[in-house]
Amino acid sequence: MSFPIQLTASTRRQALGRFSSPPGAEVPEKILQEYFIDECKALSRSTKLVVEDTHYIPLLATRKPDFAFIQKGSPLNALYVVAVGEIGKCAGNRFSNADIGHAMSFGEKLLQIQPRRAYVYVVLTDCKVICIYKVKKNDRNTHDNIRFSYEYTTPYKLTYETRGLPPPGWQHLVTIMECSPDQLGWIESSLNFGSDTVTLVRPISTGRTSIVYEGKLNDGISVVAKIAKSDKYWSCFEKEKTALEALSNPLLNNEGILVTAPLCTKVNNLRKEDIGNIINTLKILHSKFNLVHMDIRKYNFLRNDKGDILIIDWGYSATIDETGPFAGALECMPNDILASLADGVQITYSGRIDLICLAKAFYLMLHKPPNVERISFGTSHNISSRAQNILAFWESNAESELWNKIFQDAEGLKYDSLIQELEKIF
Repeated sequence: MSFPIQLTASTRRQALGRFSSPPGAEVPEKILQEYFIDECKALSRSTKLVVEDTHYIPLLATRKPDFAFIQKGSPLNALYVVAVGEIGKCAGNRFSNADIGHAMSFGEKLLQIQPRRAYVYVVLTDCKVICIYKVKKNDRNTHDNIRFSYEYTTPYKLTYETRGLPPPGWQHLVTIMECSPDQLGWIESSLNFGSDTVTLVRPISTGRTSIVYEGKLNDGISVVAKIAKSDKYWSCFEKEKTALEALSNPLLNNEGILVTAPLCTKVNNLRKEDIGNIINTLKILHSKFNLVHMDIRKYNFLRNDKGDILIIDWGYSATIDETGPFAGALECMPNDILASLADGVQITYSGRIDLICLAKAFYLMLHKPPNVERISFGTSHNISSRAQNILAFWESNAESELWNKIFQDAEGLKYDSLIQELEKIF
């Protein structure tokens, strides 16, 4: 790849910022990291972009690139990252495939988080040489499940000799820092729905199917925007849209995008009045719309600014009495469902699953056992093995007379009685 932007004519006389005395290859990566950031800080006094040390910050959801290029004055959040970079070890003028793959993954993640962006530049360096990669988002209609493509420059020398013209690697780095964000492919993150525009403010969380953002609707009210990670999750969004419409939750939507209001806060503990609100909402979904949520757990409860409890993440909701594969809150599933998963058997979706999941989620919120954690989809966990372990936990816990009555009411879909029994705990 030939770098498409004309290289800078800048030079530098001061020692700091010339990368003239880089640490040796044998030093820890932390030393290389500190050296690179210090040299870039010296350069940033006259550039449009600055290089921020992000190796300790989960800047891209949970991912931590070593450094990021940000426009001066912009907040350090993923929506404002112009380019990313990684420190690696170079041997024989070549970076290892592991370092290259690691660096590319940051570019891919950034393109997921910035939904309108088509490409991003990624810098890989050992403070002696530098290689620039261009990660491009492919059109999903033309590339047969290949979501990204890659171009790269040859490794260029970064260290600036005492005399003479600056080396090409130094020129490429400074050129990037002197560019405006739009020259490097950055686009303000916004979503258009006819006459309505949602401007994305910051990423809030990354889930199994989507990335969730705080946004501003027409520069006014705060909203939540949820964008699918890929088109294979659009069916989940259709399910969620159906459930939200059933609940009369106002929203904007497009393919793979849902916008809801208002922006809410996480729930760590339930209040007494929450119990009836949650169970009555589930009762309506079960009886009127024939839907089961399938993912009732602590992480899918939010509270709005009025103090009301909301149930979110309806993407794996299912039609009652249908049979299919597991999807949902593994750590809260009924014991018979856990046994079925341990044996590899498909499950029958029913309203009792939601009620038992609610009861178990409440128990976990109260007692916080260390050996039962949230299981995320797409992880390397063996579901069958995990189901066996969780089943063993529930077979030896929550066995008091009160909890036995709670689970009996949940199993029998006795909504009103279940409310009364759970409220006794407060």
